[in-house]
Amino acid sequence: MSKLTQKENGSLPAFLLVSSFIIHFFCFLESFLSLGAPYFHQNCFLRKSKRVYRTIEVMKKERIIQQLPTAAEEEAEIPILPQEIIVEILSRLPIKSLCQFRCVSKLWLSLISDPLLAKAHLKQTIKNDYFYSQRKRVIISSHNLYSLEYESIGKDASCDENLVASELDYPLKDNPNGLAELLDSAKDGFLYCERSEDDEFPVMVKLNLPCCVNPRNWVDILGSCNGLVCIAPDEDTLFLFNPSTRESKRIPDPPSEYAASGLSVYGFGFDFVNDDYKVVKLGSGTVCVYSLRTDSWRKVVSFPFDDNVYESGVLLNGAIHWMASRGDGADYECVVAAFSLEKEVFLDMSAPDVVDTSFEFVVGVLNGCLCVLHSRNQMHNDFWVMTKYGIGESWTKLTLSISYICMKPLCLAHSGEALLEVDGKLLLYNLEDDSFRYLEVHGIPAGDGFEADTYLESLISPNGYCRSGMQMQY
Repeated sequence: MSKLTQKENGSLPAFLLVSSFIIHFFCFLESFLSLGAPYFHQNCFLRKSKRVYRTIEVMKKERIIQQLPTAAEEEAEIPILPQEIIVEILSRLPIKSLCQFRCVSKLWLSLISDPLLAKAHLKQTIKNDYFYSQRKRVIISSHNLYSLEYESIGKDASCDENLVASELDYPLKDNPNGLAELLDSAKDGFLYCERSEDDEFPVMVKLNLPCCVNPRNWVDILGSCNGLVCIAPDEDTLFLFNPSTRESKRIPDPPSEYAASGLSVYGFGFDFVNDDYKVVKLGSGTVCVYSLRTDSWRKVVSFPFDDNVYESGVLLNGAIHWMASRGDGADYECVVAAFSLEKEVFLDMSAPDVVDTSFEFVVGVLNGCLCVLHSRNQMHNDFWVMTKYGIGESWTKLTLSISYICMKPLCLAHSGEALLEVDGKLLLYNLEDDSFRYLEVHGIPAGDGFEADTYLESLISPNGYCRSGMQMQY
């Protein structure tokens, strides 16, 4: 063999050269025998040649297997893109896909669990109308928690007739509630117990229930922000819950010195400046704040209003709002109390002139505007909207063509109609021509009323929040 041929073949693996020589040799031998060699010798050589062929094939397969990269090598060989590009691509994908991608490998799990991606994904949702519409959901509480796609509401009549809510998994979902069982057996405020052998008649026990007890056995929705929902599956047992990823965090109980002797109400929101999620608790004239960043409670200020607040607060413009009152006699006034999550102080805004008793009204938010609505057991058909935030003179009265006992504005649908929760049902109300239609939601047990709120699908985790230290920018 010439030096040139050796040089050309030198780059080939040795086993391939040997294999090629053997294959060509036996091919030549088989052709030679077929020209007239005795059958016995031909058959003998063919059997040997087949064994050699099989040996060569096994050698090839083993060599191929040895050359396959391991899983670690495969991960290491994934093309390296700048982190900004990877985050930009993934931030445009739906949450369901990203949750599935976490199972691909440890590398993908680490990447998708990074708080940097969670915040970028949320930022993309907030600034992009299409993503915002796709990722918005209605959360419904009716014995269990349910989720309803916002995208399907108000598109057309056929969609509105086929709304299906999906049941959510949430903390303490299967936890039996003894109080609920007790209330189920109560009639007209009395509990009828089984009599003993010595009793002639059943024993009747009067149930003196505190106002803070939730006899419906519903999960209370205390507020939502950036994909996290603050819920109370049990009285004074709070969780931060992400319905999209099913992650949850039990909020520790406040220290005993912060315990309220009566009813406590809550609010939940995001402090943009300090990049922190906070739960605010009002009770017995004190204000306590839970910080997710520090995972702790602290008492921040005394409540500068009368202690007669009964509903959860409403988040808007970095503050949580309640209806409140202060003063006596001629100095008595009703105000909207706004607790700044950044500065942790109260500001007050004047309420509509008609509001003369704070406990008969609640606040809400409709299309980014603060609202004041009736909240007691009487039928009403009006509410007020603050068209310019913080400006008392901008309160505008709206009169509806329907009456309500309890109403909560949720959001605007695609059609421009207002999605409202009215007395435990959902309806779309056209503020232009005063027409409305109730929505039938399938997937929820028939006959059950419910409460509702909205949330955004996000990757924000209530566990280990902000370890990346990256500030949210809007």
